[in-house]
Amino acid sequence: MEKEARSGCRHTLSAVIILLATCFTTSAQAKDGEALEQRVLRASHLSRINDVEMKPWHLKVSFQLYDPNGKPSQAGVIEEWWGGLTLWKLRIESPSYSATIIENRDGDFRTQGAGPIPLQIRAVENRVVYPMPMGEDLKGITPHLSHIKLDKISLDCIQSEEPPIPLSSMPIFCLDPNSDAVRAIYSSKSRRLLRERLEVFQEHSAALSVTTEEGKLKTSEAEVTELTEIPMTDSLLTPSADMEKVTDMHTFKVTTAR
Repeated sequence: MEKEARSGCRHTLSAVIILLATCFTTSAQAKDGEALEQRVLRASHLSRINDVEMKPWHLKVSFQLYDPNGKPSQAGVIEEWWGGLTLWKLRIESPSYSATIIENRDGDFRTQGAGPIPLQIRAVENRVVYPMPMGEDLKGITPHLSHIKLDKISLDCIQSEEPPIPLSSMPIFCLDPNSDAVRAIYSSKSRRLLRERLEVFQEHSAALSVTTEEGKLKTSEAEVTELTEIPMTDSLLTPSADMEKVTDMHTFKVTTAR
């Protein structure tokens, strides 16, 4: 009976130890997951230059689009004056689309006869101004940390599924390990966005060069030629005589990687 009692105690003690170890492991994993979530949210915040606390700015971008064979299809220029999330002006010049677009307190305005901005061109602007809005909503995601090398730098890549990179079906955010600046975003096993020539602008991380690729082929390139703070005046956001009020500017989603 005494031996059986001792044996039962040993089994009970072992079960308690295993249970405690499991609890500690689960707790550590939860804390690691929360830390990774916070890094993604921080990176999303740092990489956008249209954050609510930012001062007005002027941006000029030269872009090049490529066809499915990786050959240049069209080049153009995007110019933007930004004074807030609903106070901005865009001017686009390209072979396929040219127009001025304004959003102000009175509504949305666009050059008469011009339709909505083509998705490919709007996506170019989005990748420069706000490259990872998907990082703001992490509900139901269990992040995982992996590493890849880019330009001889080992990046911290945060994804919601297990490796290998870049085979996850969810976006993978690759961050500079020292600053959490976004260096690359993988949106599928063959599509990626590269942010280069990073520069601090109003305490945010602005990429002066943004490239998207599918496999070994480029799909777009954007080079920032000007990014400066400006005073925002009402006249800057006043529609000209050749513009008309429109209601179709916010009826579709713009993807940030192709």
